[in-house]
Order: sequence, then structure tokens, then C-alpha cells
Amino acid sequence: MNLDKNCLRLNIIVQFAAFLFGAIVLTVPSGYGYGPSILVLASAFVFWRKRYYLAMSSEVKILSYIFISFFIIQAVSIWIDGGALKELDRPSRLLMAAMTLPLLSVFPININVLIAGLSIGAVSSGLIAIYEKFYLGMPRAFDESMPIQSGNISMTLALLCLCAFFWFRHLGKKSIAAFMLLSFLMGGIGSFLSGTRGGWVLLPIVLFTIVFYFRKQLSLKDGLYASTICALLLFLAMLPQSGVMDRIYNAKADVVHYFDGVNPDTSLGIRLQLWESAYNSFLEKPIFGWGNNGIRLSQLNQYNNGSISEFIYNFNSHAHNQFLDELAKRGIIGFLMLALLYFYPLWVASKNRDNLLVSSMLAVSSLTLVDYSLSQAFISHNSGMIFFMFLFSALITTIKVSPLEGRK
Repeated sequence: MNLDKNCLRLNIIVQFAAFLFGAIVLTVPSGYGYGPSILVLASAFVFWRKRYYLAMSSEVKILSYIFISFFIIQAVSIWIDGGALKELDRPSRLLMAAMTLPLLSVFPININVLIAGLSIGAVSSGLIAIYEKFYLGMPRAFDESMPIQSGNISMTLALLCLCAFFWFRHLGKKSIAAFMLLSFLMGGIGSFLSGTRGGWVLLPIVLFTIVFYFRKQLSLKDGLYASTICALLLFLAMLPQSGVMDRIYNAKADVVHYFDGVNPDTSLGIRLQLWESAYNSFLEKPIFGWGNNGIRLSQLNQYNNGSISEFIYNFNSHAHNQFLDELAKRGIIGFLMLALLYFYPLWVASKNRDNLLVSSMLAVSSLTLVDYSLSQAFISHNSGMIFFMFLFSALITTIKVSPLEGRK
């Protein structure tokens, strides 16, 4: 009896944490961390037990090995580089994610609970963005937090809700599907009003991927509804008040000014210089890179020989590209580990088509993380690391549970 009660409590905690994760991810400061923190605390009491380890599928075990291996590479790099212990703080989130996998294997998240939280989070994101942009008059939504991180997370919420829309339409649950479509619209508004251009680069590919997954379930009416909302979202983005077109025009001007030599230190110009600098650093130490601190020596050498300007040297930032940043700091070893972390969920999604909803959501999560990392060191921030590692963990442990059944 006590065992049954404990199992019931643990399951309730898991479902509550999953719902909370999506529902407040952008509505409260560090909202992305509350749900995962609850899971980590619950996992601390059970993850080491044999029953929980044996419950892990082969896909889940591989994900845990990837998490742990990524942390080890980061830790070795920091040790060789003579870094401080605090530099392990962000990579340690991967160990915490690995800790939750045994618990989530015994008590998989009910995908409907997760979607409920994500949809509320998407709607909240759009409302916050509208309030900040048009009522408070902020230049960009989420401007007082991190517009790039928040805007990209908002876009991911939107796209996950689009997957849910097609799924619930397939089930004939029209009211829920309508709310998912509204959530897609609001999450998209949150992204566009944040002015986060990097999150729009691979958007056509992600939309095509969603359509590809649901191609056999799509009716003409489903496509019409989704296309109408996409057209509405595009129309809203093109309004002068949204600021989206200004961001696009500015991006074009930045590129022209960079290659013409008029002003290389624009927003995109700075990124292009940082990318070149990171690539050159990689060429100097291609195997294991320079490390978080050693990269400054490489940048100093580049400044001294005129490869980068004083402005770029003093910028003292990451490469604004997760892949190039990893190449420069941890070489080809770190890059391959990063690629495995990013693309393994996509591979799992491609091999598990029985659970169409979760597979499509897992593919979207992987592709959007790749997208955001092209113009931002996305998982070098707690929000990016925690948000996506939890998504990967939640979806891979759920992928073999039928969404029609919920939890086994």
C-alpha cells in the first residue's frame, strides 16, 4: 500500500512538473527552471535504484550517455584550461537532466499534460509580447530579460503547438485543436515581436517537416486552417508597428555595410567577424580547442596581427554561433559531441513513427535548437540548456507511450 502511494505521489509530481515547465517558461523570471528543478529533486531519491535503471529504453540510455559524455568533455576542457569550478555550473545541468531519465522512464510524462503547459506558455508569451511592445512601448518584446533566448523559446512553443493542432484535428477534437492553433499564433507573435531574426532562418524547413510528418493525416480543411493562421501571422509581422520588417531591412543593410567596408561593426557585421575569428582559432588548435579562457589568448594574437579590430577583441563574447564557439573552445572533439547532442533526438524521431505526435515534436525541438544555434550560443545560457535538455528528456522517454493511452 505504501509503495502504491509513493508511486502515485511520484507520478503526480512528474505530471505537475511537466505542466509547470511549459506554462510559466516565459511568464516568470527563470520560469524554465522550476519544473526541471522539481524533477531533479524527485529523481534524487530514486534514480540510483535498479528498477528505475532497468526501465530505461535503449534510446533513453543512449541519451543519458550523451548527456554525461558532454559534461565530461566540458569538465576536461575546463580543467586543462585552468578554469574555475563555477564554469561547471552550466554543463552540470546535463548531469541533472541525466538524473531525471530513470524517473521519467518509470513515470513517463502524459503528453497531453505537457502540451497543455506548452500551449498556455505560448499564449502567455504572445500576450506578454503584445503588452511590452505596444503598451509599454519597449523596442523589443522581452527586452528586459533576453529577447533572443525568449523569442526563440516562444517560437519553439508555437511550433510544438502546431504539431498538437494537426494531431488533435486527426483525433477529431476540434475545440482542443482550435486552442492549439491559437497557441501557435500567439507563440509566433511572441517570437516576431521580440525581433529575434535568428529564429526565423530555418522556419520554412521546420514547417515543412511538420507537414511531412502529418501528410497522411492532413485534410484539405486542416491545411486551410493552418495556412490561414500562417498568413495572418505573416500579415501581422509585416505591419510597421511590429518592427519585424525593420529588423529584416536592417539585417540586409548590415550585410551590405559589412562587405562594402562602410561599417563592419553592425549587429550582423559583429557576428560575421566573431564567426571568422572563432574559425581561425579552431584552425590553430583543431583537436581540443582553446578552452573558455584560452580563447582570449587566440583573440589577442588575432588582434596583434590585425585579423580582428580592437572593437571585436574588446567585445569579449562568445562566437554567437554555438557550433563555431564549440569548435574554437573544444575543437573537433567538442564539436562532434555537440552535433551528437543536437541531432540524436532527430534520429530517434525518424526511427519512431508509431507515436506521430511525440516524434514530430521531438524533430521540431531538435531542428529549432539547430536553427537558434546558428546565430547564438544558445545553450551557453541557462535558459537554452535547461529548456531543450528537458524537452529532449521528456519527449524521448514518452515516445513509446501511445498518446491515446497517456501513461502506461
